[in-house]
Amino acid sequence: MRALIAFIYAVLILGSCTTVYPFLIMLGSSFTSLCDFQQYRVVPLYLYDDEALRVKYLDDKYRPEHFDTFKLRYDIEEPVEIEVEGGTLLRRYGRFVEVTSLLQDYDTGSPQFRARVGDWLDFVDELPGTYKDTFFHYRIYLGEVQVGFQEFLREKYGTIEQAQDTLKEVVETFVEIDPPFEAYQRHAWFPTDDQKMRDWLEYRKTLPPYMFNVVMVRELWEAYLQDVYPEIEELNTAWGADYEYFWQIPFPNSRPAGGEGDDWEEFIRRKIPLRYVYFDVEEAAPAYVEFVKNRYRTVKSYNLNCGDDVTSFEEARPASRPPVDSIGFATWQDFYELAAPAEAVRIDAPDDRYRGFLRSKFDDVAALNEAYGTEFASFQDVEPPWRRSDYWDLQSRRRRIRWTFLTRNYVYVIKRVFLQGRPLFNTFVLVVLTVGSAITINPLAAYALARYRLSYGAHVLIFMLATMAFPAEVAMIPNFLLIKELGLLNTFAALVLPGLANGYSVFLLRGFFDSLPQELYEAASIDGASEFRMFWVITMPLSLPILSVIALFSFRRAYGSFLWAFTVCQDKEMWTLMVFLQQFQAGMKSHPYLVMASLVIAAIPTIVVFLAAQKVLMRGIVVPTMK
Repeated sequence: MRALIAFIYAVLILGSCTTVYPFLIMLGSSFTSLCDFQQYRVVPLYLYDDEALRVKYLDDKYRPEHFDTFKLRYDIEEPVEIEVEGGTLLRRYGRFVEVTSLLQDYDTGSPQFRARVGDWLDFVDELPGTYKDTFFHYRIYLGEVQVGFQEFLREKYGTIEQAQDTLKEVVETFVEIDPPFEAYQRHAWFPTDDQKMRDWLEYRKTLPPYMFNVVMVRELWEAYLQDVYPEIEELNTAWGADYEYFWQIPFPNSRPAGGEGDDWEEFIRRKIPLRYVYFDVEEAAPAYVEFVKNRYRTVKSYNLNCGDDVTSFEEARPASRPPVDSIGFATWQDFYELAAPAEAVRIDAPDDRYRGFLRSKFDDVAALNEAYGTEFASFQDVEPPWRRSDYWDLQSRRRRIRWTFLTRNYVYVIKRVFLQGRPLFNTFVLVVLTVGSAITINPLAAYALARYRLSYGAHVLIFMLATMAFPAEVAMIPNFLLIKELGLLNTFAALVLPGLANGYSVFLLRGFFDSLPQELYEAASIDGASEFRMFWVITMPLSLPILSVIALFSFRRAYGSFLWAFTVCQDKEMWTLMVFLQQFQAGMKSHPYLVMASLVIAAIPTIVVFLAAQKVLMRGIVVPTMK
């Protein structure tokens, strides 16, 4: 018998674990992102593992779409030979988690480390905004940059209506506003001249240096070469070179000889950001005059299309830099890409600006090496300390970064769902009305059946129980048509009226009322108590356990109602929390961790109510059985 009892308890414990464990997995997954969602851990790895935190940080900073840029900056060597059954396999790194073994730690307390990283951050802080975009752009509105921009707009405009009118945005909350499109690495992209971009550029001035991504020409050059030559051997053959990896290839500021020169010229004409180039105007003038003569034929046509005011073509001169605010930009770009002599092109890139910054600080490369603890042969060999600056940022903000990863999903869900529209208010009103009606109407019906032995009482009870034989979906159509005919759509009455009475609740209450001592009612009758007074003073207090059970069932039914609520309340102002969550989850299928966070938050009220009423509920379950 003891073995049987132990077996029963073991089965019950196992069953409870199979219920609790999936919830814990959902809870753990709600603190993740696409980087680590599929780990399915109760406690996310990054909360206690520094290596996992580093991977998540790099994924958040560079994003998977810029993984190739990350590999170039970190000098990641590929492909890698991996031993497999039957030989070796060449594999390229494709995810941040795959390169953790190639990362290294640094002594952040070292003066050399701090000097090099500090100088780089000072350079980034001084660099004009046209040479850098921002890090930490997440896939939706969760990144540090997005959240900061949204708060900036909230402080500036105050209300979402004012922001909508000014920015011409069709949004309902500030959390739906994304920063304007940035593509500083593209050839012919320039910031647009609209209010949102102006606000964005104003906000960017408040960001610290570690938030900015300097768009270096060398990286764009190496990425371009990888597209042209899928394998390094192909590039070596075309150039007659002997490189091992693409990240070893420098970017020359003037046209090299041979095949490298052809690739270089194609790159600067078609790929390099136009913000980084300018003309030696006098050197480019002859070719420019010939170009506009062939294109426009007449001086009048040239002046009209280029916004110039010359009396002859010989007076025409190209702008030194792209005239982005002029109608002559198309002509300037076409001339640059098609006819400008390569020797007239000058490059003003962050690469050279960084080396110029170092030259202005150090007398010679020996002084730089002493300050940094390095062995560079010349200033030209100095590259930005990408690894060190990332490592410093992570170490200096470790606690804040971990806290951001832990809370941002919930902050976003709360702002996007729970504080948008009236879902909380509508759900609260629906729950109060449903629970209130359930513990008043059902007890009254059950009391009448229990106190008065009506000849047709059994038939009434059976009729009410028969309603349980039909699924709720069967009654939904006639209920909807009735509510529509009564003109109650998009009202709380439509949500509450069809569920005012419940056959199972009446049946349960009637059985409980029958178990109450009849002597109490006889004594109350002798004292002259009315029937309602006996119901209110005797029956209701003694029925608190079973009423709690009914209230909990009613709360669960009202709180979790989606289909009926969505059917009779199409007006968004009348949507309940579950309807909002369903709409939110439908738009977040590619972000399951946000769905998990929304489900966890939605489950909290039910858990709190159950735990708060646990003792009363147990009495409601056990006491009728004992009786």
